[in-house]
Amino acid sequence: MDKGKALKEIQSNIAAGETALASVQIRELAGRFPDDPFTLLTCSSLLKVIEDEGGAREIASSIPGKVGERDGLEAAKGLRGIGFPAEAEAILSRLGDSDGVVRERMRALYDMRRHEESAAMYGRLADPTLDDTAVMVGAVSANNEHGRAAELAEALLAEAPCDLAVQKRYCAVMTAAGRQKDAERLVKDALKRDRSSPDANALAAYFFWVMGRVTAAAAHASKAIKGDPHNTTAMEVFAYCLAEKGRAAEAKVVAGAINEEDPGNPAVVRILDMCRGAG
Repeated sequence: MDKGKALKEIQSNIAAGETALASVQIRELAGRFPDDPFTLLTCSSLLKVIEDEGGAREIASSIPGKVGERDGLEAAKGLRGIGFPAEAEAILSRLGDSDGVVRERMRALYDMRRHEESAAMYGRLADPTLDDTAVMVGAVSANNEHGRAAELAEALLAEAPCDLAVQKRYCAVMTAAGRQKDAERLVKDALKRDRSSPDANALAAYFFWVMGRVTAAAAHASKAIKGDPHNTTAMEVFAYCLAEKGRAAEAKVVAGAINEEDPGNPAVVRILDMCRGAG
C-alpha cells in the first residue's frame, strides 16, 4: 500500500463528506502499518476529525507499546495534541527526566486533571520557560489553591506584562480566585493602550468568554482576527462562541484553520469536543 496515496484519498473523502468510507479506509491503513506509531497517530487523528472517538481511542491506546525511547517524546506530544494525555503519560513516564520530557509530562498530567502532580513536575525542570511557569500557575489554581495561585500569577505578570499567554493565565487565575475586577482591569488597560491591537482584543475575547459573555467575546475575537488572521487565541475563542451558538460546522472550520496555523494545537481537540457536546 502506498501510504501517501492512501492518506490523500482518505482526506479527499473526508472533505467530500464521505466519512463512513473514510473510517473504513483509515482502519485499513492502521491495519497495514500496525507497528508504525506515527502512522497510527495519524490514523487516530483522522478518526478524531470525523468524530469517531471510539476508533480514535482504540488506535491511540495501542501506540504506547509500539514506541521506543528515541521517538517516545514526539509520539507523546502527538498523542496529547489529539486529546489522549493518559496514553502520552504512559510513554513519558518511562523516558527519564530531561527538561523536554518533564515539560511534556507536566502538560499531560494537567490535561488529565492530576493538577497537584502537574505542579510538582515544575520543580524537576532544570531550565523552566515562561510558558512552563504559566502552566504550573494554572495547575496550582486548578488544584483550588487560589491564594497561592493569585500570588504566582501576579509575579508572572510582573515578569512578562505584555505576553498574551501570561495575560490569559492571569485572567483565568484571578477569575477563579474571585478577583474578576483585577482581571478586568488588565483587559481594560490593554485595550486603552491600543484598541486595535489584535492581542489586546484576543485577551478581551478570552476574558469575556471566561465570564460567560459570549456576544462580547465573539465581537473582540472577530476584531482580533481581522487585525491578525494568525492569532490562534482569538480563533479559539471565536470557535467556542460559534459552537455555543449552535454553529458547529463553522466552529470546525475554524478548528481546521488553527490546525493549519499550529499543527497539534490542543485547542483543536477542545473545539471538536465542544462541537460534539453541542450536537
